Formats: sequence, C-alpha cells, structure tokens
Amino acid sequence: MLTHITRFTQFTHFTQFNRLTHPILRICVFLLASIMAPSCGEQKAADQPAERLAELRAKYAEIGKEIKALEAELSKADSSGGSGRLVVTEAIETGPFTTFIEVQGRVDARQNVEVTAEAMGVIRSVKVKTGDVVRKGAVLAELDPSVLRKSMEELETQIAFAEQMYRKQERLWNQKIGTEMQFLQQKTQYEALVARRSTLETQIDMTRIKAPVDGTVDDVFLKIGQAVSPGLPAFRVVNYNDMRVVAELSEAYIAKVRSGDAVKLMFKDYNREEDSRLSYVARNINAINRTFRVESDLPSGGRYNPNMVVVMKIRDYNNPKAIRIPVNLIQRSEQDAFALVAVAQGKQWVAEKRILKLGGSYEGFCEVLGGLQTGDRLITVGYLDVAPGQAIRISNPN
Repeated sequence: MLTHITRFTQFTHFTQFNRLTHPILRICVFLLASIMAPSCGEQKAADQPAERLAELRAKYAEIGKEIKALEAELSKADSSGGSGRLVVTEAIETGPFTTFIEVQGRVDARQNVEVTAEAMGVIRSVKVKTGDVVRKGAVLAELDPSVLRKSMEELETQIAFAEQMYRKQERLWNQKIGTEMQFLQQKTQYEALVARRSTLETQIDMTRIKAPVDGTVDDVFLKIGQAVSPGLPAFRVVNYNDMRVVAELSEAYIAKVRSGDAVKLMFKDYNREEDSRLSYVARNINAINRTFRVESDLPSGGRYNPNMVVVMKIRDYNNPKAIRIPVNLIQRSEQDAFALVAVAQGKQWVAEKRILKLGGSYEGFCEVLGGLQTGDRLITVGYLDVAPGQAIRISNPN
C-alpha cells in the first residue's frame, strides 16, 4: 500500500509543475491524493476521527474556493478573447518621428596656428612654455638683434647730423640765402635717413616672435641657441574658445541640409552628446570625391581636442505627430507591405490585414503614412503565426 501511495504522490508532484494540465484537474488530483494518503493511516484516523474530519473539511472548503476562482477567471477569458491563437497587441498612438543623416566628422580649431619666425637669427630667449595662455601680440621668443641695434646706433648719428644740416639750410633758404637745390638736397637726405630708421625698427621688431591670436601654447619647437629662419615652425598656438566640427557629406544630401538645421554631436571618447546647429553649408562640391563641407559650432570653454572624431547626426526630417511602428512588424508580399491588426467582431477578435503606405525609417522604426489609424490594435507578438481573417485571442484586451 505504501508503494502505491508513493507513486501516486510522485505523480501528483509532477502534475503540479506541469503547466499544460488544466488547473481544475490539478486541484482534483490534489484533493484525491489528500483523501487517499490518510486512508493508509487507519490507526491514526480511528484514534481521533473528529479531529481528522475537521481537518478534511477545512481543506475541502479551501480547495472549493480556489476552484471557483479559477472557473471565474477562465469564464472571463473565454468571454473576452473567444477562441483562436493567443497574440499580444499594442494600441497605435501618434508621436514624434525624426530621421538623421549620420556622418563622421572631426573637431577643428578655427585658430590653430603654427607660428614661425619672420627673420633669420639665433634664439636668445624663449618667453613661454607649453600650456601657457597668451594674448594676441605677446612675445613668445626673441632672436639676437645685436647687429641690427648697432646699425641703428650708426643710423641715429647720421640722422642727427642730417637733421642739423637740414635745419641750417632751411633757415638760410628762408632768408633767401643759397639756392633752392641745396635746400632740397638737405631735406631729401634727412627724410631718407628717417625712413631708413623706420625700416630698421621694423626689422628689429621682427626678431621678436609674437602670438598671432589669443590662445594656448600647445607646442614649443625652439630651444635657446637654435638658429631659425622664416617658414620653420616655432610654436603652435590654439584658440580653444573658437572650435567647430567639420565633416564631408555626399552630394546626394545637398538638397536636404541647410544652415541652421539641428545637429546632434556624439563624442564617443567622452561618452557625451551635445545639441548644436549647422553654422555653414558649402555650396561647392568637391570634384574628386563628390562631397561638400558642413560645419557646426561648438560652445566655448568645453573640453574639445582638435582632430577628435565626432559622429555628426544632422536632422533632415521631423514629424511631431507621426504613426510609427517597428520595422520587424512590417510584412511584405509581392505587391505591397502590410501589417496585421486585431479587430473585434462581436465577442470574437479577428486578425485583419492592413496595406501600408510607408515613409522613411530610422533606428528600427518606420513611419506609416497610410493604412493605420490611431487606436488600431497592432499585433506585435504572434503575428507570424496567424493569417488574415483568422480568429485570435489577445492577452491584453483592455
């Protein structure tokens, strides 16, 4: 007898975990097992029959309540869903639908200057180091100007003598003494020496290497005692407050983008996204690669590095009240694209085929221009297992 009870109990445990068994059947089996198990303990039931009877009645009442609850739940499901394959639906709603043109760009400083010397010479002093913030016109380094300064001293002596002779000749000419030619010669000689002094002052000033823009000294290429000449880089000065993102777009988008269009800038190195707008759209198309240049300004004071890679997402379409559905829910036949919706026919739900007029798609969603309306119940799960006109049950009828 114990062997039969053990096998029956194992069967009861199995049916409790079997999800395919009807819930009422599971309860009946459990009740039967509960009644049969104590039957083998006849000695205990005989000793205390009143207590055992009360225990069984309590279990019977509890199981009866569960049976009624399950019957009510099944009755509700039958009245709302009817018969057919079970599916999941989602009500159609309107919302924003935006598409972007994605292109890889780079950060560029409008004022990223390699400073060079304007004259030949030997570096006598370097005034700055990397990381220093400088203003436009600040002296970065000085060349040895000793030869030019000696020339200036000699010239100053000549100018002083020429000016003295010119003033004397001027007084004589005012007194009608001497000839006009003598007066003009002295005047010309004096003015030529003064002009030469101005040129020499400019040459001396050229021995000072100056910052052409406001910015930060990004690199120093010079050392004291090094000989330099015009054209060789001496410093790099970058203005980090005047930055932009530049990119090259295919000519296929030339009619879709305009200055002022919204842009999202994706800085993957910093895991950051910023909103901006196109500040410039070139009209010239590169004849070699058939692209045109676009630019977007960056706010000053940000942590941007020249030549950093940036993903530029340019908004080319926006509909604030669009009907959009996941692309994977769109089915296609030889003639058209369609989707399945759940339609109520009395107490029964039926799958209905809707021919779709599609717009653009972006990031897994497609805009529907026709075929669906707000409030339609789109079948989102199980749509591949049903055919148009087939009876269905929906798991979320409300």
